[in-house]
Amino acid sequence: MIENYLEERFGIVQEDILVSPATNQKATVKEVLRIIEQRGHADRVLRKIKSIQSLGRKGVIVYLTGQFELDRRKFK
Repeated sequence: MIENYLEERFGIVQEDILVSPATNQKATVKEVLRIIEQRGHADRVLRKIKSIQSLGRKGVIVYLTGQFELDRRKFK
């Protein structure tokens, strides 16, 4: 569901690569969405994306990168 919304609304596809500016680690959108779904936060993330959609593609990418960074910090 999130995948379709991201692609239709922002042109963000699952193969796009997110790069953490803090750690320079890379992950695909697909990996980040899988992590979000495993944590059970898919609905919350979708609501947040809809609320920040006025920031456009770049804003959503920054938000998803932040979700990826939170997950990486948690497992260090």
